Amino acid sequence: MRFGIVGNISKQGTAPAISRLVEALRLRGLQWNLQDRLQAFDELKQIGEFVSREVMRETCDAVIVFGGNGTMLSTGRKLAGSNVPLLGFNLGKLGFLAEFSVEVIEETLDEFLEGSCRIVERTLLEASFPEDTGKTSLLALNDIVIDKRETRLMINLDVKVGGDYLGRYTADGLILATPTGSTAYALSVGGPVIAPDAGVFVIAPIAPHMLTARPVVIPDSATITITPTQYGGMGESIHVIADGQNHHFLELPSIIILKRHQHTVRLVKRASRTYFDVLRAKLLWGRRPSLDNEYDVTDTPS
Repeated sequence: MRFGIVGNISKQGTAPAISRLVEALRLRGLQWNLQDRLQAFDELKQIGEFVSREVMRETCDAVIVFGGNGTMLSTGRKLAGSNVPLLGFNLGKLGFLAEFSVEVIEETLDEFLEGSCRIVERTLLEASFPEDTGKTSLLALNDIVIDKRETRLMINLDVKVGGDYLGRYTADGLILATPTGSTAYALSVGGPVIAPDAGVFVIAPIAPHMLTARPVVIPDSATITITPTQYGGMGESIHVIADGQNHHFLELPSIIILKRHQHTVRLVKRASRTYFDVLRAKLLWGRRPSLDNEYDVTDTPS
């Protein structure tokens, strides 16, 4: 069995954690490849072969990530459709995607090898630009965001869902989120928390100039057509960003087509921990603050 190892090179704990994992793999007679960018760490240069994530999707049975949700997002998109599961160790605070602790690397590896972990499928969202053939499609595990970053005024966004006209949002922008991304940017603008296996997308406006504008949940089988136009006739561009990492600028007016991508991302989860366990821990639900800044934790009803 061969593992791909990916890491965030900006985090201090990455190299020691990878060295520890490699030793655990070696003791178990397993093979591994390191992500090519990990050559930035001198201490890792002699412990394995370096390859790209594109090669990992063809040659590895699983990929292990050290970092945070950002590293998980970018690696997940690279592995989409490969059937290779992705296991994430967080190097900071608990993440919705990278939820394993580096303190239990060996135990987690053994659980995975024994088949006692869960592997879940996560939906991807794809944005294409039919009027601008020079721009490639954008893929997102969390969200596609359309914002007015390059304009001085709000923008108008006409939205159709499956061919039916939903309405016009006059706002700073619009967030299109998957269930995975419902706890990211969309949550900060009042969007709902969506269970990751729900077959839906969220449409959430950013700072709408509309008293009754609210996030809308739609089936993920629908194709979403968005036509952004200038507010007040200003001929400027807008920004379309996928997972906060890949982006395009579009001249207005334009058309953006969003739909569920044909492939999914496979994530490794601990069998004993549910999505709702992570949700409670991450969002501090059920905790009562006290005057000495400590918390009384109540994870389950008594």
